[in-house]
Amino acid sequence: MPPTIDELRNGFELGPWTVNPDRDLMSKGSTEEHLEPMVMDVLVVLAGAQGRVVTKDQLVNAVWGGRATADDTIATKIAVLRHKLGDDSRNPEYIETVSKRGYRLRMAVNVRGDNVPEKRTGRSPRKNLLGLAAAVAAITVAAIVWWPRSDPIDPIDSVAVLQFRNLSDNKARFQYFVDGFSEELVVSLSQVPGLKFAYVREDLGDRSTSVIARALGVEAIVRGSVRTDGAKVRITAELVSKNGIQIWANKIDGAAENIFGFQEKVATEVRDAILGKKAQTVRAASRPANAEAFDRYMRGLFFLAKRDLVSLEHAQQLFSETVQIDPMFGPAYLRQAITLLLLSEYLPEQRGDVYRKALEVARQGAAADSSVSDSMQVVHGFVYHQNGDWADAANAFERAFRSKTLYPTAYHWHSRLLGDLGFMKYSLNQAMAAHALEPASQILNSRVAITYLWNNDMPNARRYFNVANSMNVGAPDHHIAYSFFLIRDGRLDEARASVNFALTLAQRDNWWVDAVIDGLAYPDDQQRLATAYSTIDKMSADEAMPAYIMMTLWALFDNGDKIMEIALQQAAEVGAIYELETIFLDEFDVLREHEKFPQLLQALGLTDYWSSIGCRWQEDLVSCDASRD
Repeated sequence: MPPTIDELRNGFELGPWTVNPDRDLMSKGSTEEHLEPMVMDVLVVLAGAQGRVVTKDQLVNAVWGGRATADDTIATKIAVLRHKLGDDSRNPEYIETVSKRGYRLRMAVNVRGDNVPEKRTGRSPRKNLLGLAAAVAAITVAAIVWWPRSDPIDPIDSVAVLQFRNLSDNKARFQYFVDGFSEELVVSLSQVPGLKFAYVREDLGDRSTSVIARALGVEAIVRGSVRTDGAKVRITAELVSKNGIQIWANKIDGAAENIFGFQEKVATEVRDAILGKKAQTVRAASRPANAEAFDRYMRGLFFLAKRDLVSLEHAQQLFSETVQIDPMFGPAYLRQAITLLLLSEYLPEQRGDVYRKALEVARQGAAADSSVSDSMQVVHGFVYHQNGDWADAANAFERAFRSKTLYPTAYHWHSRLLGDLGFMKYSLNQAMAAHALEPASQILNSRVAITYLWNNDMPNARRYFNVANSMNVGAPDHHIAYSFFLIRDGRLDEARASVNFALTLAQRDNWWVDAVIDGLAYPDDQQRLATAYSTIDKMSADEAMPAYIMMTLWALFDNGDKIMEIALQQAAEVGAIYELETIFLDEFDVLREHEKFPQLLQALGLTDYWSSIGCRWQEDLVSCDASRD
């Protein structure tokens, strides 16, 4: 006869472990492991099955009282239990995951017949798990109603939305659907006044809520899963406090074509759980006209997140198709314009034309859907910035930050503007603000790494470059900046490989790389230096590389006259210098000491702009009046 729950609660042996459920304690020799009550309850249910598979529904009924519970919540409890037991999910000794069914305890359970363990302080013995479930349910209901308001120490003012797990049978086919749901949920939650939020795209596996919340600096986590076959969809979601308390959970079944409404429903219920009261339904400022338009839009978001050239081209096409299907859906215009601007960084010779097209898309979108008018200013801010229209760029970003929905892109591009204006510390602050909104973003980790590098903080630059590189960033400019970091760090062979990779991504020739890197590696070898100089001269004559890279190469060889020649030519012909922020780096001191540097600042419009905001160039940096923030 299998042991009863009462018998198991008196204690049992699991391999080398002695388990005392009513003390939430496991011991092995001198080692003691304390479990949170629900984790212990999961273990007891598994033990009661005596080696049979326990389905997720059975766990939900026994431990969570049958309430809607996200699969992630169950997986987290299992992961904690495995960690405490010292088990390996890939080669389990204790707990086996049975695909599409549930979990099974592999090791035999021996019930203790005597020595009833000490009961939990302040708790009466649990006669069965139904009683436990009722108690847990009561606690959870109380948490929903009272916890956000009754705990003045830890109110919920910050939430991280984790990427929902894809439980579809055909994961590859429907990943875009799951990603799109997660991202639009973030957009809806961003409308909750006073709520700080972050969005994590990566799958964090079985890490506990407390670990994730601590790492992200938030008070609660929204997590869940999506299962779809293209026609039907099941969504499970939950809001969990940083202490592991499940504040709210729900399960939604319906037609996939209603996915936009489901996202609004989840956002509304999460908002209500946070505030402790019901309010108006969270509505997106703009809604797609039909399922076909939203499906195209979600596919576009999926490719936009990848950021490589081919994916961006796919995204641009999908957003274009979206607005053809639904000409009134503003967010699709916004994402299309942003995608075009990202594409421009792969197509330097076509930037002017791409900028004009992006502005036209932005104007069309704002005319069609007024709800995105402020958000569209990020597009104008980017183009004004690249054209050197500093005041217009600053004003556009100021308006973008008044938008009801703030995207990380706004902080990212504002960081780049501030860097070009010489405000390096403020540039870092904005990069970190963007990163806080989407900490798992490839591009934002890259931007943080670059701004730390520009601020001469090599340890933090190294840290974030390592993170960004682990994500396989596909943007050439990232790898150019990383090459600069490697050169500054004295790792020239690695820099050589990094430059070559960047050029491969940008689809440019690399014939010059070895000669230039060899010149840097052997500064006392006059022949190598001469070859490097003649190589860079030939590149300049052939216009083989963008101006900012040519300027950087001459800066690495301390040739201020060459840098100034290129810079003044760019200022005269273009009115701006792409990646202008590099001229404020230590390596460019030879440029800043050049007699024509004030002339360059004037030609770029920086002198007049700084003067208009109470700042000036002084002692090798931008100095502002004390009254200016």
